[in-house]
This record gives sequence, structure tokens and C-alpha cells, in this order.
Amino acid sequence: MADSSITKKSHPSGSLARRILIIAILLLVIPLFLQTLFLYRQEYDQKLQDVEADLKMLANERAHFIDEILQMDWTLLEEATNESRNIERIPLPPNARDQFVAISKSRQAVLAGIAETPTEALVIPIPFTVIARDMPRAYQIRMALIDEKGKVLWENVPVKGEDFLQADDPIGETGLSVRLTVEKKEIKGLHQQSYYLRFAALVLFVGIIGGGAVFLFTRRIAKPLRHLCKTMERVSEGAAHVRYTPDWMGFEINALGIQFNQTLDGLLRHAGEAERERLHRERLAKELSIGHEIQSNLLPTHVPGMAGLDIASAYFASKEVNGDFYDLFKMPNGKLLISVCDTAGKGIPACLFALGLRSILRTLATTVHDLSELVQRANDLYFIDAQNASMFSTLWIGIFDPKSHKLTFCSQGHPPGLLVRGAQLEELWTQGIALGAQKVDLIPTKEVGLEDGDLLVLYTDGIVEAHDSENRLYGKNRFYEILVKKQKSTAQQLADRIIEEVRLFSGGAPQHDDMTLLVIRVKK
Repeated sequence: MADSSITKKSHPSGSLARRILIIAILLLVIPLFLQTLFLYRQEYDQKLQDVEADLKMLANERAHFIDEILQMDWTLLEEATNESRNIERIPLPPNARDQFVAISKSRQAVLAGIAETPTEALVIPIPFTVIARDMPRAYQIRMALIDEKGKVLWENVPVKGEDFLQADDPIGETGLSVRLTVEKKEIKGLHQQSYYLRFAALVLFVGIIGGGAVFLFTRRIAKPLRHLCKTMERVSEGAAHVRYTPDWMGFEINALGIQFNQTLDGLLRHAGEAERERLHRERLAKELSIGHEIQSNLLPTHVPGMAGLDIASAYFASKEVNGDFYDLFKMPNGKLLISVCDTAGKGIPACLFALGLRSILRTLATTVHDLSELVQRANDLYFIDAQNASMFSTLWIGIFDPKSHKLTFCSQGHPPGLLVRGAQLEELWTQGIALGAQKVDLIPTKEVGLEDGDLLVLYTDGIVEAHDSENRLYGKNRFYEILVKKQKSTAQQLADRIIEEVRLFSGGAPQHDDMTLLVIRVKK
């Protein structure tokens, strides 16, 4: 009987659906179609203006792009050595300045050069394919390089028509300009295609979709009641998560369905909250366990043998998971890579980023022997992932040569390494920013010679920032004082003593950062 009632209500809906369709055609579709025809020319003129503005902006961008490449190449040429790549030596062009630009059609490239001698010059070819890459594809943009008199020195595609849009922009102070050209017939073709698609869309929506909607509308009225019955049936079968969703055609059925939802929610609320709390506690415990396991894997399992060095380490983990690590890696050339890192943030993300950075450093150290290049390349790789996560890592890193006892080092936003020699304590520090913060062009490094009895101490800020129950910090002064007093101890004795001193000072107060310490004593 209920089904019969629903069927009866569906009869007038057909008439209503037809009226809605007719009104939509008269008041919406036809005016839109007429407006489309009326605005065709106006939109086409506006399209030309937009393309012309885009062309000017693109020409300016392309000119700046080429100028930046030239500036970088001139800088490379100024610093060129016999081993530099992509640098060629050619006869000095007539009337060329100390820095010049030349067009080479044989090489299909722009030559950025500097005068090396009165008769020879060093150049770096910039292929035409590089300066013309990444051009928009919706319509073909023809690109050319012209001189101050407007003479075309090179163009990727010749301009055949006479009706076109054009934009010129100078390339710095080179005397050359970028010229971009678009034929209007291509823009017109795209504009017409857009209007054909509009017309086809009107026919599709009115003729096919609109007609089908009338049929579907007659079935629509019975949907809310069918949905409520189906919901009750699934709940009785045990699917307690199923809920009635109010429908805009439901009317009184919606009120009945909402009341049903509220009754079912009240019965399951307490059980659901208890279950979620239990799962949350288990998930946190599992994540903390995984984090500590990852963190323990960051530390080397054994100290690599290195004659002339007494190496010891100490690590005290806080209750939270962090991204501290130290590493000792013996490079293929016999040198020792020493690093201490502190990754920003806490939890598993910090551990994973620290693990990734350690892997990057170890991998590069097998092939790259120059510390500045190694750190720069590591930062480039690390920055790819770190920039999206707003993550960065401070790093102190050095390469020790056991033959010459020279230590090359740099400090990227990390606390300085400490060199204790007799009663003197020297901070080993260079100017640099944390890895992952941004890309850098040059990593400054320093070199220091290590003597017999010297003590090198590396650490993370968890040591000097350890606090007691009243939030008083352990501080640098206490740390530096114990290093000078206990400098004659073995490396392991000194490392253990420092960690013990920090523990006694904190008095059991929970620490929020790991304490990482690496002690190296030189023995010739």
C-alpha cells in the first residue's frame, strides 16, 4: 500500500518535469545561446589583448631567463680551470668585449664568452633548444633573437603570415632582444573551436541529459523511503555504522530518518569512544617503538678502525623521538668522514629525514672527496624532500686525513666542534645554514691540523640545553669547563663523564631532546 502511494505521487511529477524542462529551455538555454553569438566578437578581441599581454610577459621572462644563463656562464668562465667542462676555446670575434655574446648557427647555440687573450676567447655554448624550451603549446609561439637594428639572427620557426601579434624584450645589456610572434589565425581557430564546443554542450545537455532527467525525476520521489528501509534492514543485519542520509525530496521521511540515526548513535556512542581511545593508545605506543628503533639504527654499530685516533661516543635518548645522529664513515680513499646532525622537529618524520640524510652523506662520500662539494650535493638532494615538509637539519661534518692529520670541516647551523689543546679550547665553526632550508651555491670550509694529544668534541644542543626540575639549563660554561679539566682522560672516559654530569645536573627531570656526543683524541 505504501508502494502504491509512492507510485501515485510519481504521476504529476512527469508533468512538472516537462514544465521545468520547457522553462529551462525558454529562460536559460536560448538566452545563453544568443548571448554566446553576441559576445563572440567581443571575447575574440579580448582574447587577442590577453594573448598580446601574455606574449609581452613571456618575452620579458624569456629575456630574463637567457640573461640569467649568460650571467651564470660568465661567472663559470671567470672561474674556469683546465678541468672545467662544457667550455670551449675559439678565436676572439672581431670587436668583442671582455664579456660578449655571439650567435653560432653551426653549433645551433648562443655563445657566452670572455676574452682570454687578444686572439682567443673562452665560450660556453647555450643550445637554441634550451632557450626555446617550455613554450606554451595551445598555440605555436615563434621565437627569434634579433640585434639592435631588428635583424633576425636566429629563429626557431620562420614567420610566414603578415597578420600576427609580436613582442620584443631586450636581453640585459647584450645588445640582443627576444622576439616572440603568434599568428592571429591560430588564436582565431582556437576561439572558434571553443564556441563550437559551447554549442555542442548546449545540444547535449538540453536534448539528451535534459530529456533523461525528466524520466529520472519520476523515480526520484520514492528514493528517500527506499533508502530508509534499506538502512534499517542493514542495521538489523549487524551493520551498525550505516546511517540514513537526509534527502532534499525526503520531507517527513527525513525527520524519521534523523530520529533513527540519533537513537542508534546514542546506543553506540560509549562503546565507540572506548574503542577509539584504546586504538589511539596502541597506535601511539607502536609509533614510539618504531621511532626509537629507527633512531637506534641511525647510530653506527661499531667505530671504524683508524690508526692514531681514540674514538668514543655517548648517546642518551629522551622520552620523545628525535632526529639526532652521529656517524663515522671510512671513505674509499682511507679518510674518515665525521658527522653530527640534529634534525628539526620530533617524532618519526624527524627520524626518517635524519636517516635519509645519513644515507645521502654516506653514498656521496664513496665518490666525492671534496667536503664543500659533498655537502652542497647532499643539500641539493635533501632539499627536494625537505622543502615540502618544512624540515631542516643542522650538521657539523668533517673529513680527517690520517696521513697528514689535517681536518677539513664545516658547520651548517650546528653548534661548533670543540678542539681542546692543552688549556686552550677552540670552537671549530664556519658560516652556513642548515641543510634543507634552501639551496646554496657555495659551502665554505676550513682546515685545521691536529696534533698529538688534541681532543675533538662534537655534540648536539641536547647537552647544553639539558635542564633540571626548575628549568635551569646546563649551559656551555659547565660543558666547556669539564672538557678542559678532564682532557687527559681517555675518549670513552670523557664521554661517559660528560653524560653522567648532565644526568646528575638534570636530577631526573624529563628531557625533551636527545644528548649526542662524539669524542676523538689524536694519538700520533
